[in-house]
Amino acid sequence: MQQSKVDIDASTESRYIPVMKKMLCCILVWYYTFDSSGQYDPDAINYGIVAIKSFGLENEIALGARIEYASNCYTTFIGEYNRTFAINATDTYQEFNEFALGVNLIMFNWYPTTITAGIGYLVNDYDEFEAIQDEAFLGFRSGDFNHGAQIKMRALYQITTPIHIFAELNVKSLGRRFDTFLVGFSYNFSAR
Repeated sequence: MQQSKVDIDASTESRYIPVMKKMLCCILVWYYTFDSSGQYDPDAINYGIVAIKSFGLENEIALGARIEYASNCYTTFIGEYNRTFAINATDTYQEFNEFALGVNLIMFNWYPTTITAGIGYLVNDYDEFEAIQDEAFLGFRSGDFNHGAQIKMRALYQITTPIHIFAELNVKSLGRRFDTFLVGFSYNFSAR
């Protein structure tokens, strides 16, 4: 027995309609997830402090402060200052300061948890850059300062409307000596 062309087309079409409905449902859920909430409210300014563990030396840690500006729910501009030092340091250890500017964008948002990634520019005053210059992927020295780039990955969790805690990994172009992992919190004084 032979099926007509109309019957074959109808059966093929009926198999694809449920798949298309599932795809449309997934797209709408994905859109709603990203559209419903962001990492911060638009025009939010957040202030934070961080504790940092360096991958460079075993006993090296840092403390830092940052300010974050969210121009919209999905983009955050970050300015940060970190002071690196060592516990039980020897006389040859050199403390250094680091400034960084960067931008983070949302990768995933499962409210109240947000995963962001970003890039940034950094400058530090570590004196012995010549000793680690061969390890640097991208970096240069001008005067007393070393310049480089960084890639940031951050997991942000909203405890309450104004308070967020986060963990962040920074991979820096100046070499593994400067890569860091940090935890911290930020606060928005103007949040309702």
